[in-house]
Amino acid sequence: MLFLSSTIAFGQSAEKDVYKIRAKGSRLIVTYQSKSHTLNTVEQIDAAKVTNTEILFAARKDDFTYLVVDVSGQSREKQNDRQCGAGVEANLIWIKLDAKWQIAGINSQRYESCWSSVTSTDGYKISGKTLSIDIDNIRDDKNVKLFYDSDAPEKGFQIEEKPLDNN
Repeated sequence: MLFLSSTIAFGQSAEKDVYKIRAKGSRLIVTYQSKSHTLNTVEQIDAAKVTNTEILFAARKDDFTYLVVDVSGQSREKQNDRQCGAGVEANLIWIKLDAKWQIAGINSQRYESCWSSVTSTDGYKISGKTLSIDIDNIRDDKNVKLFYDSDAPEKGFQIEEKPLDNN
């Protein structure tokens, strides 16, 4: 089995070294206080082969742990010269975990996709304890603005959709 490790960047510096993350297929393995927890994120990850995982925010509130994770990878299991053979799929995933590390809530937003014609011109931006991203979904002809505030992690991703401006 292939295990991939990655860096961790937190909105809360006190939490910086507390969590570690890696991917095993389309499942995420999060290590907290030297104990590994496997999270079933198969339905939330669009990459055929995950190559990068990064915890962007981690917060604890009202007996829940909240994570915002960036997951990206190849559009195809093996790269080639066919459609999306060198393409990228990327998701932002909000995860709410109970005290037993069971998923109590989860939301995934695709922000890059060769297969679905989704792109974010400048990627996500983190400013202090907030994240924002502007995503164009060409196939569905809509623009998605996503906002996350780690001071209110229970709210998850705040999303505003509108038709694409094709002018």
